Amino acid sequence: MIKLTEVIAPSFWKTFNSKKPRQIDKGGRGSTKTSKNALKVVFHCLNETDCSAIVIRKYQNTLRDSVYKEIKRAARRLGLIQNVDYDCTVQPMRIKLLNGNTIYFAGADDYEKLKGMIDENTPIKIVWFEETTEFKDKEELDQIIATFSRGNDDWFISLYSYNPPKNKFHWVNQWVEEMKNRPDVLTTDSDYRTVPAKWLGKMFLDEAERLKVYDNKRYRWMYLGEVIGLDGLIYNPDLFEWVDSNYLEVNKIKILYIDFSVDGGHQTSATTCGAIGLGSDGYFYILDLYYYSPHEKQIKKAPSELSRDIFNFETAKIREYDCGIDTETIDSAEGALRNQLYTDYGKVFHPVNKGKDKEELIDYSQEFISKGKIRVLNNNNNKIFKKEIENYQWLEGSVEKGKPIPDKTEKELTEEYYNTWAKDSSYYYADHTCDMYQYWVKDNLQKLGIKE
Repeated sequence: MIKLTEVIAPSFWKTFNSKKPRQIDKGGRGSTKTSKNALKVVFHCLNETDCSAIVIRKYQNTLRDSVYKEIKRAARRLGLIQNVDYDCTVQPMRIKLLNGNTIYFAGADDYEKLKGMIDENTPIKIVWFEETTEFKDKEELDQIIATFSRGNDDWFISLYSYNPPKNKFHWVNQWVEEMKNRPDVLTTDSDYRTVPAKWLGKMFLDEAERLKVYDNKRYRWMYLGEVIGLDGLIYNPDLFEWVDSNYLEVNKIKILYIDFSVDGGHQTSATTCGAIGLGSDGYFYILDLYYYSPHEKQIKKAPSELSRDIFNFETAKIREYDCGIDTETIDSAEGALRNQLYTDYGKVFHPVNKGKDKEELIDYSQEFISKGKIRVLNNNNNKIFKKEIENYQWLEGSVEKGKPIPDKTEKELTEEYYNTWAKDSSYYYADHTCDMYQYWVKDNLQKLGIKE
């Protein structure tokens, strides 16, 4: 016999068996809300007659490595054996129990195709929306519920689980505020502190405590699930560790390899390339920057000149540090410079997939900053990075609209900035080195320990 209290965190003991029509679980990392919902889905499908369920994420291609695995894990934790107590298929993706109840999986981008495969003799009683923040708006959720709730006379549950967005104006945060006082809605807030420590492991707990001290605001959002709001500044400049330009030599730190990341510019915006090296001490170092701004210049560098400059910059850096190149990243929208680098020098820069929105890209880059594993050499070329980081802000009014957008306005420098690799002075700055840094992080998520 499996005791539910042995597999469910104490914060869910009182609500696990609830059949309220709408159940919203929000919380931070390690709160076990996802595993609780997986257990709830399997438990009801196992113990109720005529009770099938459907688990939905926004995108079909995210199902197999997330909720599909989680449901199978929940079945094992409840003592079920695959191919004995239940059968699994991937095409179509579903798990069928011996009692005839079935758990289906669908992406909201493809769920229409699934309706025809559902057995009408075992109606859908549970719809679980995992990662609710991925969905467009509450209307999208309601349309899906209307599709699958038909034919139920006794009970029907829709589950929602998500980590709250930072911005209180995000549609999910506003929707939950509207929903939480309704009598047919159950909301739970949970975090890792209510979960048995042995479930989470020492490494998880140590990292949470480290972030609590190092960046408390991000800790409260990531681990406690608080809606911390969005300040004007996107980055906390104090979290970047600046070290003397001779820091590597003085401390006998060897650069093991260098990554290069490019943000391509256009008629008025700068082109920049960052050299980011992994040190033998385990830290990543922004070693140097190429930066060329054409803003308000009558004669502007052509793609062939930018290609030459970047190639020379890379060559000089790998010779200086006597190491190789690991990754070369470029903005996926920058086709001209990428093609020029390949044509001129056979360079194959990887066009980074920037994801569904800018906020996701920024979240990844903030997460790596919070690890405390990046340092910046305090040299002349890197001064532009410091300037742009310290002035990187959300566009006025965009936060309140629920869709934060960085301010990309070109602003005038108070003093001339000269880049030794571009052999050129710049008089304006914006967010170009910030973008360069973000593309590098996004292109190296596994290497940087952000995604497994």
